[in-house]
Amino acid sequence: MKRFHWTSFDVRSLLPATWESEIRELARTRRREKDLVPTSVTSRESATVEKVPVMTVAGLIVKEELRWLYALYHGVFRDLAQDCSAEPVTTARDDRYGVVLNVQEGPAMRYECHVDSNPIEGLLYCTTHAPGDGGELVVANSTEANDVDSVEDDGSVVYPIAGNLIFFDARDFAHYVRRLVNEDALRIVAAMNFYTPSSPEVHRPPDLNRHLFGAD
Repeated sequence: MKRFHWTSFDVRSLLPATWESEIRELARTRRREKDLVPTSVTSRESATVEKVPVMTVAGLIVKEELRWLYALYHGVFRDLAQDCSAEPVTTARDDRYGVVLNVQEGPAMRYECHVDSNPIEGLLYCTTHAPGDGGELVVANSTEANDVDSVEDDGSVVYPIAGNLIFFDARDFAHYVRRLVNEDALRIVAAMNFYTPSSPEVHRPPDLNRHLFGAD
């Protein structure tokens, strides 16, 4: 039976001493707000959901402003991703989506229910959220789930812990991020795309960049 699972690494010793403050400052000053309209081939929202508000710091900004994170993505983090795959693992050629910051603030926001197009997703948690505080990643254990309710009916819950790097394959498993509970809460995660020969970057859906960035 195919069932969702993930691999986790504590990478705090690989990060610079000021990593948390640098990421928080960039998220505060360079984040961009957008309403995702769930019409992408990767979207898995119910028909009643018209839009999902999100905030991101684009990959090109991460490349210029957090050069250490960009270097880790193409270096040690890729090596750790390789430990999770029997195939050779590569990073994205397109820096717009190679490594980005996803940001949530307060209870009005969550992340869209979707499936991934890349075979390995990496998430470096930059903030910690205890059980009950919201911000959990919830991933369906069944490939049949296709909206938030069905993900919640039988889903694995990943609690954000700052400095933890997780890898998973969710091409067949719908997943989303729960809302934060407190008004002043801030959730930041660095999301990274990795590829393999059997699922290369050129297979990225044509509509996904328009969905996320408003451009091809």
